[in-house]
Amino acid sequence: MPLLVWNDTMSIGVPEIDDQHKRLFRLANDVEATLRSGFDKEAVQNDLRILCDYAVEHFAAEEALMDMDAYPEYDKHMSEHMLCTTKALDFLEAFSEDKEVDMAAFLQFVTFWIHDHILNVDMTLGTFLRGRGQAPSA
Repeated sequence: MPLLVWNDTMSIGVPEIDDQHKRLFRLANDVEATLRSGFDKEAVQNDLRILCDYAVEHFAAEEALMDMDAYPEYDKHMSEHMLCTTKALDFLEAFSEDKEVDMAAFLQFVTFWIHDHILNVDMTLGTFLRGRGQAPSA
């Protein structure tokens, strides 16, 4: 069974962002599947890099939709993006440098963070964007 499974309750009602969230799920699942299939450091490192790179790209796409003067959760949202990016890149760096890393803890962090962020932070963004007519209603 995959690490992350998408369901419609996770939709924020902004198709572009929902599609990106689904891709984050697939990429996190790729990391977990690569680990499960046998530890190949190069393959795991590649999957981790792809996940981290895409997360940064996704965060930039969300941030481009925000209006810092009008979106009331702007600072909180940006702070969460920075925290996740820093933690994920620190983990990737440690893994790449052969430092001891706890893959189970990283996957637990990714799983919790993606679910929590979508359900508790991105939902607010979706409501804001739909209210401004920037996205179709769900």
